[in-house]
Amino acid sequence: MDPAERMALTALCAELPALREECRYQPESARRLLARVEEEARARRPVLALLDQLLDGGGDEATRQLSGGLPGMGAGQADEESFGCPDDACDRTSVPVPAGPVPRCLVLGAAMKRR
Repeated sequence: MDPAERMALTALCAELPALREECRYQPESARRLLARVEEEARARRPVLALLDQLLDGGGDEATRQLSGGLPGMGAGQADEESFGCPDDACDRTSVPVPAGPVPRCLVLGAAMKRR
């Protein structure tokens, strides 16, 4: 997979809940575009151009916008255990609360694998 696409998928996976929430307040065209981004991501096809269109950026701006995260979202969870992409398509990792449920990939809906 192209490194830029891998970075875009990683950022998408990390920010998907926030994107879904934000798109609730956007025009129908944005919601359809996000659905298409998710469909392409599930099929493991390129998403960078679609993300760029959704975020109205230029070039690699989409990945930069996504990877910046949302205010108030950051570190602060236990680091004893981490989980990664179920099929290694992206570099996203998730660190659940101790003894919490295994995180799920928001794109595939599958359980993430222990790293």
